[in-house]
Amino acid sequence: MKAIRFMQPEVIEYSDIPTPQVKDNEVLAKIAYAGFCATDIELLTGEMVHIKNGNTKYPIIPGHEWSGTIVEVGKNVRDFKVGDRITSDVSLGCGECDECRKGHYNLCPNREVIGSYKNRQGVFAEYVAVPQRHVYKIPDGLSMEEAALAEPAATAMYAVSKAKIPAGAEVLVIGDGPIGQLAAQLANIAGASKVIMAGSWDEKLAIAKECGIHETINYHKEDVVQRAKELTEAGPEIVIETSGSNAALNMAVQALKPTGRIVAVSWYNGANVDVAMNTVIVKDAELVGSLASPNSFGPVLRYMASGKLKVKPLITHVKPLNELEDVVKMIRDKKEMRIKVLLKP
Repeated sequence: MKAIRFMQPEVIEYSDIPTPQVKDNEVLAKIAYAGFCATDIELLTGEMVHIKNGNTKYPIIPGHEWSGTIVEVGKNVRDFKVGDRITSDVSLGCGECDECRKGHYNLCPNREVIGSYKNRQGVFAEYVAVPQRHVYKIPDGLSMEEAALAEPAATAMYAVSKAKIPAGAEVLVIGDGPIGQLAAQLANIAGASKVIMAGSWDEKLAIAKECGIHETINYHKEDVVQRAKELTEAGPEIVIETSGSNAALNMAVQALKPTGRIVAVSWYNGANVDVAMNTVIVKDAELVGSLASPNSFGPVLRYMASGKLKVKPLITHVKPLNELEDVVKMIRDKKEMRIKVLLKP
């Protein structure tokens, strides 16, 4: 099969490699679309923490967001068949440890992560093999392009579930990328009375408004903390921080209403993050982490299929897989507005 491999930092190879062999409890799928994520850039540069700590090594096939069709099933697979349209979770737990038995497979000490951790093969390829326990059928009426956003949508869903949004709450989402866009919509679905998005691109913020977000703030033009307080009653009760910026996390702390909750869903560069913890304490607030997307694929796929969760406006580019180097250049140039780039093998 054809696949993209990162051979070492900044070295991309598009070549033929063997098609995965299906194990007894796995399905083999032909990939329709794969989504490009910021973590793929970290993997390419060598800045990803898993590269630095030795849990992931080059060469590796990257990519973890995808949709496809089953072409082969292992002998113990019962719930799926050839021809099923599917996607999968990214964190592959062992299914046997205490964390997996509690449904926390994102915390499984033996987990693999598609396209990164422990070199589990990613989806920048023609085919991928996945354990059946992490596979989800794509509902009828949902396109393959849209279904390729199931993983970022599930990640956003898990973050929103950890926010525990009270009915009628005012919510600030920081970040106008895919996770931010999806988390803002899901906060609406969860019952927020007002959802505000802070981001850096007017075009992205306009798309958020088209998808039902009430207010937007361009942090290049306005003070996010001041404006968020003006748009709410003494500040948002919930802040969902999706950008991975240390400065944005402290914006969240400063903007938050007393007794509120911050959910950090991104990955922050560096071993340590400088947070105004005294302000968190004085506000009697909560700062919560959110890792991956456990038990969230089913709900988001239903929301996507029903039209409640709008993902099509977020797909700004569709490119052939063999043009990945051009996609990386476009992303790094930061001249062209993009939200989600899909790659087609």
